[in-house]
Amino acid sequence: MTHVQRIACAALFIAASFVYGGCASAARPAGAERPRGNEAPRFAVLAASDERRSAVLANWKAVVGEQAADASPTPELRPVTATLTSLPAGLRDFPLLPLVVAEAGQKPTEEETRESLRRFLSTAAPLLGVDLKHVSLVEVTDAAAGSRRALYRQNPFAYPLRNGYGSIEVTFTPDLRVTQLSSTAVPDANHLARTLAAVPKTVTAEQAVAALNNRAVTYDDRNGAQQTRTFAQLDPTAARQLVVFPVRRNTDPASLELHVAWEVAADPALFVYVDAASGEVLGAAAQG
Repeated sequence: MTHVQRIACAALFIAASFVYGGCASAARPAGAERPRGNEAPRFAVLAASDERRSAVLANWKAVVGEQAADASPTPELRPVTATLTSLPAGLRDFPLLPLVVAEAGQKPTEEETRESLRRFLSTAAPLLGVDLKHVSLVEVTDAAAGSRRALYRQNPFAYPLRNGYGSIEVTFTPDLRVTQLSSTAVPDANHLARTLAAVPKTVTAEQAVAALNNRAVTYDDRNGAQQTRTFAQLDPTAARQLVVFPVRRNTDPASLELHVAWEVAADPALFVYVDAASGEVLGAAAQG
């Protein structure tokens, strides 16, 4: 082979390398940061589902009655989870708690009221996105105009839910009409729990705290105003516990990512959440 031929072959080889390398890069799938093959998952994903939404709307008719549902606006459902945001305005007939009274004509006891609520939650489980075995009553408090408000927490995972998820609220009148109803629960919890259990917690509590030192964190305060804080040197013991922190990305609004995260008490008024698998700062929220 002549010197000129060798140069030509080398040039052809380099050109081919660029072509095939470019093809490999272009073929890389979107979301390549998600685990593939035998890799451990870094978070769990709940995707929006038409099937879930249809099941929720069918349950809505069962809860309020076919005629009342047809005569009222379609209820507003939350993105991805498809749980009930609130009862629609103009609802003709309110849902009713089942009556549970040991003796006819007597006012229900607290135990009977809790049983009425439990039976109602069982009927409305798809609408609220819950499995009753993962729900616990936090409190029943007085509300406006003689009503009462029951607050429940969803606890389906090894760690508590944060970022506004996992609450169910039921406001009811003395005659057992449900006048307010909402849920921020996460459906399909059993499947998600299996994935979350496999997430590696490679970031220690101390590393999570260190990741925030001299770092600016932006968050919304109690009034909804955006604030930015920079923390100098945090207490190394400021990471309180592991939690599940759901995140809905602007780049993928049809999915909800559930991350195992460290809850760091950055100061007496603010929690910051650091991914326990990657060290990413996921968000912040006011304490209390």
